[in-house]
Amino acid sequence: MCLSLSIAAREHLRELTLLRRIRDRIDREHAQPLDVEALARSIDLPVAQFVRRFREAYGHTPAGYRRAVEAVRNREARCLAPKVA
Repeated sequence: MCLSLSIAAREHLRELTLLRRIRDRIDREHAQPLDVEALARSIDLPVAQFVRRFREAYGHTPAGYRRAVEAVRNREARCLAPKVA
């Protein structure tokens, strides 16, 4: 593999690792307001680039990801709730 491809692959892996940490943080802090600007700053990316990269990695923007996870949590809570006759 040529040197430039190796560097690009390493950088891509580093970025995916950072995005995974952000995704985990969104999951952990689900009760807190979502501050996309702060999340982008925490990994030294401009907001637009951060949102684009997050969408490429996870299929949703950070806000869309949070909404999707919240919808799953709500469905699970409804399934686990006692049935009232």
